[in-house]
Amino acid sequence: MSGQRYVLLGLASGAPGWMTKVQPVLDTGQPAGEFLPCAGIADLTNRLASGRPFSALLIDHRTVGLDRELIQRSHAAHCPVIVVGKETDAGRWKSLGADEVISSFLADEDLRLALQRHGNLINQTDRFRKSDTQTAPPAIGDKAKWQNTSWHGRLIAVTGPGGTGASSVARALALGLGHDPRFQKSVALVDACLEADQAHLHGVDPGGKNLQQAVQAHRTGQPTAQELFTLMIQPSGAPYRLLPGLLRRRDWPAAGGSSLRSTLINIARHHLVTVVDVDPFVDLAPEEQPTSPSTPGEIARVVMNLADFVVVVGRPSERDAIAQQRTLNTLVAAGVDDKRISPLILYPAGPRPRWRSPFGRKKLTATNPTGEISDPGTDPSGESAAQIARRIAAQLDRLTSRTQNEPDTPLPPGSLGNENRA
Repeated sequence: MSGQRYVLLGLASGAPGWMTKVQPVLDTGQPAGEFLPCAGIADLTNRLASGRPFSALLIDHRTVGLDRELIQRSHAAHCPVIVVGKETDAGRWKSLGADEVISSFLADEDLRLALQRHGNLINQTDRFRKSDTQTAPPAIGDKAKWQNTSWHGRLIAVTGPGGTGASSVARALALGLGHDPRFQKSVALVDACLEADQAHLHGVDPGGKNLQQAVQAHRTGQPTAQELFTLMIQPSGAPYRLLPGLLRRRDWPAAGGSSLRSTLINIARHHLVTVVDVDPFVDLAPEEQPTSPSTPGEIARVVMNLADFVVVVGRPSERDAIAQQRTLNTLVAAGVDDKRISPLILYPAGPRPRWRSPFGRKKLTATNPTGEISDPGTDPSGESAAQIARRIAAQLDRLTSRTQNEPDTPLPPGSLGNENRA
């Protein structure tokens, strides 16, 4: 233990009484330590980004700005978060990512136990290290994205170059899956486009219910099923719930990062299938992406990172074929598994025009071709929606599980059908 100590950061709005108790506890115990109160969130983030190692962050539960994003930023700097406040709120803070919650009375033993469980001992020879807040985000194809989550339904991303009808396909897909008895109308449609059209296509007034509000609710808490459903709309006669998109394109910084990820995971946890209408702009995110969103491409990257299946919509013209192939290449280059990508070509109603892809048919249809389907239009009929849903559902049936939450357990030979019954 020689040469090791605790270096704690502290943050609070105002001057709560527990702040004055921390340093005496560190002075009287072994190992000793140092407590560094921060002047505000800006001071805290500067320290976290400095590269200096810290044992833990003690933060008051009433601190203005304490949310999922701030906790994630601290974790990215390898600094555990201990919330000081009401122990009855432990469930809420831990759902946001906090490592521990201790009482604001700050008993010496409580602080010591929390540091033993979560604190990092700092050596006198520890060197500065670059904070992960400035490193690349997890690869889009990384299976670790669903770890530490409970059961969740399938998440399907529908995207495509501008003007190809991806939003109409997303709506038709949600309609078709909602009418499929296998999914029991447990279907959600999320509009994650920068230029959100789903509310307009459905002819509904969001009335304050939109992606931005849902993300904000998950930034400071973990809504229950009923609370989540109140953030969504049930379109008249539709067998699915709708989460409208951003009110304005410039609102994208408020709908990204770990809070958007938590929002989508929570929606998928309460629906058998979640369809997300999203832009293909994954290449707008820089290689060194900070924790909070800094480019419009952050939303697309979060969606693609969670998607079990990606449908790329195109049109039967040479120009649209080039745009569709470019989108496919961009997604694969960003880390999306090509086995989970499926091109879909929309033909206008009536006789199909004769055309030839400049890339060749085999190259354009990639690994999982959904095929060619008549354009469902802005008001898809039941048959066109059912056709799209059947094709996508067939693709989903062939997918392997995204993650293995529990290891496989071998069965002893002869055990099947021979359970011991009382």
